[in-house]
Amino acid sequence: MAVAAPDLAAESISWLPQRRRFTFLRDLARRKIAVIGIVYLAVFYSAGIFAPWLAPQDPNKQELSVQARTQGPSSEHYLGTDALGRDLASRIMYSARTTIIFTVVVILGGSHFIGLGLGLLAGYRGGWVDTTILRVGEVLGGIPTLILMLAVSAAFRSRISDLSFWLREHTWLGADAKTFVSFAIIIAVTVPFSWVGSARIVRGQALSIRERDYITAAESIGCSTWRVVWYHLFPGVLPLWLVGVSGGMAAIALTEVGLTFLGLGIVPPTASFGSLINEGTGIRAFESHPHLLLASAIPVILFSYAWNMIGDALVDLVQPKQQRR
Repeated sequence: MAVAAPDLAAESISWLPQRRRFTFLRDLARRKIAVIGIVYLAVFYSAGIFAPWLAPQDPNKQELSVQARTQGPSSEHYLGTDALGRDLASRIMYSARTTIIFTVVVILGGSHFIGLGLGLLAGYRGGWVDTTILRVGEVLGGIPTLILMLAVSAAFRSRISDLSFWLREHTWLGADAKTFVSFAIIIAVTVPFSWVGSARIVRGQALSIRERDYITAAESIGCSTWRVVWYHLFPGVLPLWLVGVSGGMAAIALTEVGLTFLGLGIVPPTASFGSLINEGTGIRAFESHPHLLLASAIPVILFSYAWNMIGDALVDLVQPKQQRR
């Protein structure tokens, strides 16, 4: 009697056990902390995406009178005003929009996709390919982004200003040219270094999966490296890669916030959490106007916390305790 050949694709694609495949969302919904994080992120992203329609006032409108500056929360200004009399709630919504744009552009620019591809290649091929990718990752991971940004700003300050002026005069960017150049510089510095963590996660999982029987069977029947990696290896590393992406979202956002806080990122008057937090720091400023720091720092803290809680929940669902043991 003929024995049916194993369905290699089906075995590799079933990254969740059969009994859990259709209960994944239900199990995720049972984790209250993850649900709270998802709800908060939905509110955060909605506020940023629809900021032009949800913001109560123009975020750049200044009121320089003494009464209008650094007001506390009121019915007219829900979160108060900043030192220039601008509505803080509106600026926070537009800051969320800046964070969303930055994280999406960095991810689409290849940060996590580069890590996925290099991690798969290193884990499957091994040997000198694995060693080369790991060494390059260690070198890039050891370069402080802050020091690199300082070096770029110091070495190319005049050229950056000239480029901003040229774009303002000759393109449709207009007054937003300086912000565009700042965005481009931060993204150019962030993308080449943000793939290292993702590549390590994918590589570790790929090293484990490549020893399984269905990988050996695929190689024995002459499947090409590309086919083995894409159809058999990739579905197995996808869950942990998504976990890494969820954790990387917070790290990418905090990179922009930190650089802007130090004056190396998004330039005013474009709203950013980094500049808002910078305006509210200092003992005197916090004692006199605590709303400046609290209203801008709390959304960033909750954003980072929500993504990390979702990542922890995904780890527990993808790799149950019994499997991790």
